[in-house]
Amino acid sequence: MRIFLALAATGFVLAGCAEPETSTMSGPGGNTIHTSRCTTSPEGCYTEAAKKCRSSYQVVDSYSKAGGTLADVTPGPVTWYYMTYQCGKSDGRLPSFPFRGPQYTPPKTTQCTQHGKTTSCYHY
Repeated sequence: MRIFLALAATGFVLAGCAEPETSTMSGPGGNTIHTSRCTTSPEGCYTEAAKKCRSSYQVVDSYSKAGGTLADVTPGPVTWYYMTYQCGKSDGRLPSFPFRGPQYTPPKTTQCTQHGKTTSCYHY
């Protein structure tokens, strides 16, 4: 149990240190659109957009979802934030990061103890 807690704590620390990742694509009008993916806080997305655009930017879309500590492939205990934006004049609209996708449900644990012929189990 201690090993599991140590690994979980290490994973959360690593997730908090992860640099935002940004992908770039061409929009329908030929404009460049960026999507930044950040963990634990949307602040990383704001910082990445300001760094990428070197001035103001327009938020196109935003959302958040549950993911693992190192990736967001399956629902997990870490919140991942996504912000899609394009560089240039902004209308001042802030991202809302609505939650999308399945929620994370932690695994249930059962602990049983036996005293003589009586067994007691606790589920948590």
